[in-house]
Amino acid sequence: PDAMDPPETASNGQSKTHPRRERVSNRLALWLMALATLGSSWSGYQASLWDGRQSFALADASALGREANEKEIIAYQQRTLDASLFVEYTRNLTEGKTRLNDFFLARMRPDFRQAIQAWTATNPLEDPAAPATPFVMPQYRVQAEIDSKELSIRSQALYDQARKANLTSDVYTLLTVLYTAGLFLAGLVGGFEQRRSRRTLLLLSLAVVLLATFRLVWLPVASLG
Repeated sequence: PDAMDPPETASNGQSKTHPRRERVSNRLALWLMALATLGSSWSGYQASLWDGRQSFALADASALGREANEKEIIAYQQRTLDASLFVEYTRNLTEGKTRLNDFFLARMRPDFRQAIQAWTATNPLEDPAAPATPFVMPQYRVQAEIDSKELSIRSQALYDQARKANLTSDVYTLLTVLYTAGLFLAGLVGGFEQRRSRRTLLLLSLAVVLLATFRLVWLPVASLG
């Protein structure tokens, strides 16, 4: 039949698709199915990669968190020991037991030894303006406490990366669902003879696939390794 021939009419009164238009709509549906299949496969692949990134980031964050807790415990123990040694050092200082204080100084942590020597040099027994304790001196530091804070910051950063990876994976999974829906709608086109039904399915499939593709191009891409 000629392309200008009027469309055939079905028994229910709805117009059938002209054979030429049917071939065009089938071809469009085929392209949509191909695009939806590729998009769904790519989205599923990316979702699995981002899940892996999330798992590794969480594992590293947990390891750093445990190490930070260990450093925090060590810092607390060192501060407690420093306080005990300070009490003994101050008692000996007031009693003039310099030899005993030399014994304590030789066994103090280097950072605490520098702080208490700097504090002693301020003549705290005679000068009321001297610092009250060596713990406020700039020389006093607990390296384990500093390490604990740094490890905690790194651990939190990895937790944030894991949350972002989880969100990205969820979006890719959602796109997989959308592409699958678009694929399903495009696959239904060939099962209908009515022009309106075929056109509706094509438009719905096109809208879903375009929506998913538009969101897909703005997502970060993960790579192996």
